[in-house]
Amino acid sequence: MPRFTLRQLEYFQTAARIGSFAGAAAELHVSATAVAAAVGDLERALGVQLCLRHKAQGITLSTTGLWLLGEISPLLADAVEIERAVVSTDGVLRGPVAIGCYSTMAPSVIPELAAGFQAQHPDVELTFFDGSADQLLDQLWAGRLDVVITYRLGLPDGLDEAKLFDTGVNVLLAADHALASASTVRLTDLAAEPFIMLDLAPGGRHNLEILSAANVTPQIRHRSSNVELVRSMVARGLGYSLLVHRPHNDRSYEGLPLVSLPIGPEPVAVSAVIVWPAAVRLTRRARAVVEFAQRTLIYPPRSAQVAPRVS
Repeated sequence: MPRFTLRQLEYFQTAARIGSFAGAAAELHVSATAVAAAVGDLERALGVQLCLRHKAQGITLSTTGLWLLGEISPLLADAVEIERAVVSTDGVLRGPVAIGCYSTMAPSVIPELAAGFQAQHPDVELTFFDGSADQLLDQLWAGRLDVVITYRLGLPDGLDEAKLFDTGVNVLLAADHALASASTVRLTDLAAEPFIMLDLAPGGRHNLEILSAANVTPQIRHRSSNVELVRSMVARGLGYSLLVHRPHNDRSYEGLPLVSLPIGPEPVAVSAVIVWPAAVRLTRRARAVVEFAQRTLIYPPRSAQVAPRVS
């Protein structure tokens, strides 16, 4: 049997993250002496030095300490899940699930999950974060997110995924654009026009690749990571854009009409997926979120049906 305890690992993990025994003690609601003693006992049990103590300056981890910190995070998470599983003998899902969602999808995806999933599993505590795929994947690798909903565009190795739906890249035009009544749009027909670029990874990179494949050098007039700003600028006639996710409402934030048309002659297909690290075993709660998302998230997004208030 191991000569160390989960409590010692927890104290070491907290001290390593914060950088001091005193800071860890404040978070854990114990004394700094208790944290220092637990880390010392852990070092003696393992026969190694895990951290260097600096008087009045906290601690720094040794090479072994850095390695151990990466190894114990899943172990402590599994211990928490074992406790929850034993307590939840009634089969009710309980506990937190942190979900990341690519920003352009978030307004259509997050409300559906928040309302629909929590109606079925009210004891699960969902938290949501949106941002670029790069930002969300960094949080996923760091263990701060359980799953990420994004597009299958340039995803790194080491991820497991579940497919949600297929969509495509659309050309976004103002309603009074000369091509607005077409069934499809060739990118070469827009080559001389200003391009309003959604500069939110991986969308920006992907759009530039699409334009390059069509032998179009975009005349970039404006860049923004805010999809609503991009849509509003297009609606004002300041240029065209390329967007993957099409909102249910074909109007800009200002209420001006927009037109989304597929790229011709060959549409550019993209899949929406929910991903998690392949080396991580999903909790029952997170697995339930994945399965719910596969059943309920569709494209194009449905109109929200809100029951009338009873006065």
